[in-house]
Amino acid sequence: MKKILSLLIVLTLFTSAIFAAGQQGGAGYPARPVTCIVPYAPGGGSDTLVRAVMRSINLPNNQSMVAVNIDGAAGLTGGMRAFNSSSDGYTIMTHNTLDLVTYYLSGRDTIPIINEGTTIALMVNDYNVISTNRIAAAEYGWRTIEDVVAWARANPNTRIRWGASGSMQSDNMISTVRLVRELGIEDNVNFILYEGGTPVRTASMANEVNISMNTASELPGVIASGDNIPLLVIHTQRIPTLPNVPSTMEKGINVTMSKPRGFYGPRGMDPEHVRILENALREVSNDPEFRDSMSQLGFDVNFIDSATARQMANQWIEELRPFFQN
Repeated sequence: MKKILSLLIVLTLFTSAIFAAGQQGGAGYPARPVTCIVPYAPGGGSDTLVRAVMRSINLPNNQSMVAVNIDGAAGLTGGMRAFNSSSDGYTIMTHNTLDLVTYYLSGRDTIPIINEGTTIALMVNDYNVISTNRIAAAEYGWRTIEDVVAWARANPNTRIRWGASGSMQSDNMISTVRLVRELGIEDNVNFILYEGGTPVRTASMANEVNISMNTASELPGVIASGDNIPLLVIHTQRIPTLPNVPSTMEKGINVTMSKPRGFYGPRGMDPEHVRILENALREVSNDPEFRDSMSQLGFDVNFIDSATARQMANQWIEELRPFFQN
């Protein structure tokens, strides 16, 4: 009798352990809200994306996603916080993939997030836009990028104050330096760096900078108000939200780069948790209301699954590596 009782106890414990494991890896996840770290200040492209996803996402067990902004070090502070979080699936982050690539190539992150972290999915493409502001446009007569170039060459002793977000080794600065070189005005520009897109936009409105680089998703409001005058999109073609603004490729300028934004997690996440989040984000990306709202905000919805996103990151690493070796 004692042997039978002992066997029943063992079987009960074993069954409970299997059930608990199944709950953790599958049907039980998520059992509470999933925190998404936004590694930039509120109001930027990544922040806008997460808050739109929060309104649309349908997670199992009627759970939600909540956003926490942790800015600093041009997105690296929040990125490292998420990377070093527990791998239980309850802390993830949004990020611009090319920022993660440049952290790695520049050696800024001691542990390469892009290689050792968990890629969940990419959601949207954003695009860098070169703009001037109302004050500079009125003072210097800038309405096109050709106006800026002509003015710079006619005023060689006056430097253009050019604002961008990130560090000197961020993808924003790589794009900016490549662009001014192609335009032939590298010696006519002083670069001023800010922690994120929102401070750049604010500095532009105050004419602290004459020219600025922001993403398309950060500009609809200031363009509509007339505080911002877009001059050029760094892309292969014009984008739907700025149909009257030429692209670099259209102008024969050999600089093009999109900004894919998506979701990442700590290293070692349970593949089943990744699958659940990936499927929920895919469902959001197919929601017509979400796609429409993203389009109005300047995003191009382009869902890319975890495995493909990792392959693309490796391709970007090889493409950009020469810029960090020179």
